[in-house]
Amino acid sequence: MKSKNKIMDSFEEFIAQSVSILKNRIIQITGFRSDFVDTKSINLELDDNTVRINCINNENAYNLLSTVIYKRKLNQQKRRLDENKEREVPVKFA
Repeated sequence: MKSKNKIMDSFEEFIAQSVSILKNRIIQITGFRSDFVDTKSINLELDDNTVRINCINNENAYNLLSTVIYKRKLNQQKRRLDENKEREVPVKFA
């Protein structure tokens, strides 16, 4: 289902893709506010098994990315629960 916010849809589609850089890695999103730096920026750091996205003085980007990751985790959990329900064998009592 498409929401009214097209930017959110774009991020959801991006995160849902099996991008080799992000696949099978832990994604960490951090937001920083600094009085010493006036510009907004988003930095990406890649480690062996993590992707760290730092949003500096950019609260909107931080909120957007965090929401997308949160929704993705919820959808994965819901999918797992649905799969487990399908595997359950109904027990009949006489």
